[in-house]
Amino acid sequence: MSRRTPSKTVGKERLSRHARTAQSSVKSDAGALTPLNFKVPREFHREFKTFAAQHSKKMVEVLQEAFALLKGANDA
Repeated sequence: MSRRTPSKTVGKERLSRHARTAQSSVKSDAGALTPLNFKVPREFHREFKTFAAQHSKKMVEVLQEAFALLKGANDA
């Protein structure tokens, strides 16, 4: 029977020492992706997802485009 390496608890997720090392190297990359988690009302989610699908886009693409437009409107 092999021994498991101790893991560190991060939120609800347990990571092995190897995973933590790999994760820390990803954090330093400027183009790395990171989760953006927040709750929205069920109806908003349905409408948002439907809009994305109708325009053949991913939900993240709709969010990024909307943010760019909002940012541009506030910079002007």
